[in-house]
Formats: sequence, C-alpha cells, structure tokens
Amino acid sequence: MKNYLLALLLVVGGYCRAQPSKLIYTDPNQLVEIGGAAGYFVDSSNQLSHLEVAKIPDAQFVNIPDKIINLGFSPSRIWFKFDLQNRTNETLYALFLAQDIDYIDAYVVSEDTTYFLETGALRPFENRYFSFNSIVLHLGKHPKYLFVGLKDMNGLVSQIELGGIRPLVARVYRETRVNFFVLGVMVLVALLSFFMYATLKERTYLLYGLHVVFSALTFLSFEGYLFDFLWREMPFMNNGINSSLIRLCALLTSIGFSVSFLNIPKVLPHLHRLFQGLGTLATLIILAKLFGVQKAEMVFNIVVLITFLSYLIVGFWLYQRGFSPARFYLLGWGVYIVEILLIVLTLFNILSFEHVFTYYGYHIGILIQATFLTFALMDRVNTLRQESKEAQELAIQRLIENERLIAEQNQMMEKELTQQPTAGEDLQRFLRMMRDEREKVKKIPIATLEGVLLFPVADIVRIEAMGSYTNVYFFNRQKMVASRSLAEFEQQLKEYDNFFKVHKSHIINLNFVTKYVRGDGGVVFMEDGSEVDVARRVKPDFLRAMGLES
Repeated sequence: MKNYLLALLLVVGGYCRAQPSKLIYTDPNQLVEIGGAAGYFVDSSNQLSHLEVAKIPDAQFVNIPDKIINLGFSPSRIWFKFDLQNRTNETLYALFLAQDIDYIDAYVVSEDTTYFLETGALRPFENRYFSFNSIVLHLGKHPKYLFVGLKDMNGLVSQIELGGIRPLVARVYRETRVNFFVLGVMVLVALLSFFMYATLKERTYLLYGLHVVFSALTFLSFEGYLFDFLWREMPFMNNGINSSLIRLCALLTSIGFSVSFLNIPKVLPHLHRLFQGLGTLATLIILAKLFGVQKAEMVFNIVVLITFLSYLIVGFWLYQRGFSPARFYLLGWGVYIVEILLIVLTLFNILSFEHVFTYYGYHIGILIQATFLTFALMDRVNTLRQESKEAQELAIQRLIENERLIAEQNQMMEKELTQQPTAGEDLQRFLRMMRDEREKVKKIPIATLEGVLLFPVADIVRIEAMGSYTNVYFFNRQKMVASRSLAEFEQQLKEYDNFFKVHKSHIINLNFVTKYVRGDGGVVFMEDGSEVDVARRVKPDFLRAMGLES
C-alpha cells in the first residue's frame, strides 16, 4: 500500500513540480518543523553524490505535501533540498526526530560552514555531532542550503526540526524524560511479573514478563537507545532484521501470554490453533524478510494488527461470560490497538503527528497496555485469593458440622450402652452407621495460595485441570484453585471408588452425576449445572462404574 502511495505521489509530483519554498527562521526560542518546506528527488540509481544532487535544477524537485516527511517504502535513496535563511544571531541546528533511519547523507552549504556528513543508524556512532540517540546537524549561523539523502528498508517517515541550541536542548531533554519514564514503568512491570512467576510458579507471569521485556527492547530500538547504550561500535546491529526479530519475539510472547491468561486451549481450542497459525505465519514472514522480500515488513504489520484485534474479540467474549480479569485485559489491549491505528493513519497522512496522541502514540499505548495488563494479572491473583478464602471458610464450616455430628453420635452411643448391658443387633447396626458417617467426613489435604487446607472428600463435585493448577468445585457451587496438578489428585483419590477421570482434564465425583448423554464419548451433567465431556477411550470403564452397561 505504501509503495502504491509513493508511486502515486511521484505521478502527481510530475504535474506539481515547483521550486522548494525558502524557509526563514525568525524566532530563536522555537523549533520549526521544516519538512513541508522541502522538495524531494528520487535517486533510483542510488549512485548520485551530494555534489551531483546539488547541481540538479530546482524544477526536478517535487514539493512535500505535508510538514512530515512520509514517503513510504522505497528501495531508492531520496534526496531533500531545503532553502534556508536565518534572521537571528543564533547558530542553527537540524534535529531528526526519527532515530532509526538507516542512512542519512547530509550536505550543508553555509556562509560559515560547508561540509558533507554520512550518518544514520547503520553508520558509525562517532559521526554524530552530539553524542546521544538523536541525530543533529550543525548548520552554522548563515545556512543557505541543506541537502539530505535518506534511505531506509522499513519506510521513510521522519520529522526534521530547525532551531537554536536552547530550544533544541529543551526538546531533547523533554523527549528523554518521557522516554525514560515509559521505560522505567516497563522495567518495574517486568520485575514484578518475574517476581510473581518465582513466587507462584505460574507460566502466565513469565510469558507476560518476557513480553514486556521485548516490548521495551522494541521501544529502545525505535528511539535509538540500543545503538547508544549497547553497540556503538557495531552499527550493523541496527539493521532492520534485528528490530524485526525483536518485534517478532514481542508478538510471540504476547500470543503465549494471551493464550495462557485467557485459558484459550480449554475454552476455545479451535481458536488456540488459530493463534498458533498466526505465530507461525509471522515467523515465516520475518524469515522472508531475511531473504530480502521487500513487502514482508508491510505483511508482518498486517498480521500483528489481526492478532491484536483477535485479542480484543476473545477478551470481550470471555468478559461477557463472567471472566472478570478480562476487563483490564480489554482496556490494556484496546488502548494500545487504538494508538497503533492512529499511528497507521498518520503514516498514510490521514492524521498529523502534531497531535499528542499521534506523536506520542506508541508511548501512550505501550504504557497503558503494561499498566492495565498488570492490573489484570493482579486482579487474577485477587480472584484466586478470594476463591481460596471462600473455600477455607467452607472447610471450617464443614469441620464444625462434623465435630457436632460426632459429638451427637457419641452421646447417642453412650445412652444406648447404658440402656443395654450387652451389645445387641441394634447397637451393632448403629455402630456400623457411625463408621459409615466417619467415612463420609474423611478429608484430603489441598494446597492453595494460602496454605494447605483439609476438605471432606464427599463435598468435591469435580476437579478440572488448569495448567499446573487445578480448579476444585464443591457441592455448594464454591470453587477453589489448588496449586497441584490433576495427576496428583488422581493419585490421591485412587482409594475412592466414586471418583473417576473421564477426560485428561477432568475428574468427577460419580455421586453428583445427574445425567449422561450418549455420544462419541458422551457428556456428563453434574449437580452444579456443569457439563463434562467423556473421552472415548474411557467410555467403557465409565459406563461400568456407573452401572450403565447394556
């Protein structure tokens, strides 16, 4: 699409060629956006030198239609010509706000300084006038012309601002504060996620922590900080391949986190395969980019957008069905996707970078996403704790009831013994009844987030696998999350004939079965209103256990 727009601009430019307008700088306290004052020339040969470009007539340069330089994807070097005049006593500088442009060739023609400079993300860091992440050109006090040649494999989108040293330093200082505030929040979120993983051993927190790390690396790559902090001596590390690999890892970890957080393999297994397919497709696209496929970057961005939109759809579907942590999940991804869409609209010149929600769109999106997804994880912990607390209260209540029952039975037994000097048949029957009641109140230990609790086995309706955890459902419709696997429960309940593993993810209490519907494996209806599939391989054993063999 961007190639098409670039071609369209070139065609229209053939009819709209005009001499680049002179830009007059008058306010020493302001930075001025100069993109709209430039004319551009496409060097399809990529061979023209700066001196040859300087000799090209103004009529060959096409005016930029907007303040922002936005010419999409092009394999050619595109030269921009600026006609400048300084009416202040300040030395002027040109500040590039896009820090990840591959190649920047600058030819400055001034009364007090004339020079040619090769800089950019794939050029040595020491070529820069100031030693920080942004690229700055020194224009002198009396600049006449500025020629800038740009080439980038990921598309040409850049803002160039002109001004003196004071507004330039103020702008760089503001950008640095904003960037490091966002980065600081992401570091805290990542550390919190890894701490939660180390504490709870829950894979969801690990995946989210990794996603935040790769998102932060993507942010650092866009802002030029990886070059500044990590590999100043290795500019080849700034090639578009490395940034694409980082973004691929961010996408794959976001898929893994969403699948785990929303429990998609259990709830929507077919959609789980769709997410696996999207991850595989994104990986293949990046491999295609490694082999030089020009449109791979654009296709990858489309796959990313489709994946993010699917997060919203699934999250909304689950929220409607009572999964409360999905509300923060929806807010996090929703704001992030809206900001990404705003940036895309800006890249197509539908919106302008002059608005804070477009200029700082990625900052806002990634900050709100990290914040709300962290809230979602914390809300999940609170939900687990609340369920554990309710289950603990149930266990205490049952324990009190059982103690009262035992006390009453002991009193009855003592009364019976005092009335009958010998143990008759009725007394024997009564003692057997007591033994049966004691069997009913047998307890098993269940490890939870709060500790180990004891629960009567007879109160358990079913046990459902949830990764390395399990959901335990009780007769009073309470649910508790246990920090042990289904296989451990299967081993623990082996001595109880009324528990049966009907599926790889379900153990049920046969005493609470209300209905069985035949099918390939069949479906069991439980007293709590739940429906559990019966695996085809265990169907014969299940029918025997239920006494339903024909």
